[in-house]
Amino acid sequence: MSQFGKPTGFFGRILARGMAWGHKDFYKNTAKVLSLKDDDKYLEIGFGSGLFIKKYASHVTRIAGLDYSEDMVNLASDINKDLVTSGKAEFKLGDASSLPWKNDEFSAVVGIETFFFWDEPVKSLKEIYRVLAPGGRLVIEMAFNKDDGLDHSKHVKQMNLKVYSASEMTKMLNEAGFSEVIVIYFKGFWLPLKGHVVPKGMIVKGIKVKE
Repeated sequence: MSQFGKPTGFFGRILARGMAWGHKDFYKNTAKVLSLKDDDKYLEIGFGSGLFIKKYASHVTRIAGLDYSEDMVNLASDINKDLVTSGKAEFKLGDASSLPWKNDEFSAVVGIETFFFWDEPVKSLKEIYRVLAPGGRLVIEMAFNKDDGLDHSKHVKQMNLKVYSASEMTKMLNEAGFSEVIVIYFKGFWLPLKGHVVPKGMIVKGIKVKE
């Protein structure tokens, strides 16, 4: 896996901080759709530096995170030291296809610029559905997607990622159990790619309907 998918070592820590700064627009758009409340129990898949949590999720009741990279677990734990020390936040090493939490534990799950790195997307979505409480929501943000009108072959090769369309995302979420799925598009920039304009970034939101 590339450094973009699994930041490792000194360079990975620098890259994670740089990506967080370059993802400011992505964070704002995701936070708006996610609309976290004080009583939310929040899980982030692929939290990287943990800066999104520090800025947009520190007010919730409970915070948990899972990441491929042990270096990112350490970095996010350091950046959110007060939350970890208080027992409010926990950051774990692991894979989205096998979440180390019980059924119905969270009210909100998010993946920011990570879904296109997931090896087993449908299995991972089913795991997220399992740990979400009825009425809970999943929000996935992806700057690169098949609907943005760009040729991503270079990015696919360079970063070892997959790109998806809105219809593909909706189909996968439906297969995982989400019956309410909406797709939202946004514009923004990704500064680490030297001013690369994202003409049509994608946010996908799925709801675990109450039975």
